[in-house]
Amino acid sequence: MGLLRTVRRSGWLISGVLALSLAVPACGGADSGGGDSGGGSHGAAGATPAAEVLGTPKPATGAPVTIGFISASASDSLLSAQFQRVEQGLQVALKYANQYRGGIAGRPIALFVCQGGETPAGTQDCANQMVNRNVSAVISTFTAQGASVVPVLTKAKIPYMSLSGTSTEELTRPGAFSLTGGFSVGLAAFAAYAHDHGVRKMAMLAIDGPAVLQAVNGIGGIVFRNAGVGFQTVAVPVGTADMTPQMQAAVSGGADAVSMVGDLTFCTSWLQAYQTLGLDLPRYIINTCIDPTTLKAYRPILAGSVMTASASTDAATADATLYGAITRTYDPKIDPDPAVSVGQSSGAITLLSFVNLFTGFTGDPTPAVITARLRAAKNVPLFLGDGTTYTCDGRAVPILPNVCSAEAQIGTVTGDGTVKDATVIETTRLFKP
Repeated sequence: MGLLRTVRRSGWLISGVLALSLAVPACGGADSGGGDSGGGSHGAAGATPAAEVLGTPKPATGAPVTIGFISASASDSLLSAQFQRVEQGLQVALKYANQYRGGIAGRPIALFVCQGGETPAGTQDCANQMVNRNVSAVISTFTAQGASVVPVLTKAKIPYMSLSGTSTEELTRPGAFSLTGGFSVGLAAFAAYAHDHGVRKMAMLAIDGPAVLQAVNGIGGIVFRNAGVGFQTVAVPVGTADMTPQMQAAVSGGADAVSMVGDLTFCTSWLQAYQTLGLDLPRYIINTCIDPTTLKAYRPILAGSVMTASASTDAATADATLYGAITRTYDPKIDPDPAVSVGQSSGAITLLSFVNLFTGFTGDPTPAVITARLRAAKNVPLFLGDGTTYTCDGRAVPILPNVCSAEAQIGTVTGDGTVKDATVIETTRLFKP
């Protein structure tokens, strides 16, 4: 019997390892910050008038509920552009939530953005500012600095909610919550898919960084063992332009499938090495590989590769249609197709998935109340999740109690860089110690 258990079908995918990509020097992808001003050229996302999709206004009133977000959009790092896109998504989602969803408990949401620069010192300072501002909660789309933020917030009893946590503190410390399993669940999906497609041993080329290798070796070793598939990690030094020796070492070591984790530059070198060696092995990638430059240069290799994710942005879904209406109403420069404006849609996913937690809630959203609601969250819709929900009872990934969903989508990439008819699987069973 196969390990894959079909839940539903979906289209294009958001990377479930977005957060991990930030542990390396740069972040790439097919993200676009703009689109046509009319926003109607991307399928179902622009097919219905925005006012009709948004529905009846339900404006929030009264004292605002302040939610914190630690960013790096104003830094000179290579990540600043990605954070700028995320902030755009947060802001349009915020305007929609305040005007059409009644904010939180009828009160408007105020977003306090602190510039931490994605450095340990900067993000820790921002965490202290969150405490001094008495924010009700801190949300995060992704960060490589969770270890600097979470202890400060949880000590002050301020809940921290990440879309995709990566650090030990984000995934295990009480008071922190990760809506999706991110890279950990993505690895489990790779393992399940590999098992069901006859792979005996997979080799993952991973950028040589402590956080990355710890996750790959620790989580990868567990889920691949439980799936009955051999697993090998090949560390690649940062900045390696020619990965041919590492790719050859993986093949010589008996791998009959290869995978990778890293940013766009890393993926480009990985694809080049695969091409140079003339390999014909199953290849498993993350969506940082899907970029106009890589599609142009390596389309035959990308086509047919396997990609995993934690949320769907199929343009035909109700959430994708809503996202298109939100962007066209509040910032027409954002492409209304969430598959194109990936950075912005990840910001919207984070905020609106948080807002979904308060459907029907009429109390006072204090930090203690928000923490209690997160702990009690059961089958709360994940925005743009195509039916995926989150339940924060610690059972999704038993070894990582803060993960609220063990579902991931996986399928093969087409020639245009999209994934169609992906299978959604539940990976809890693969995390047995």
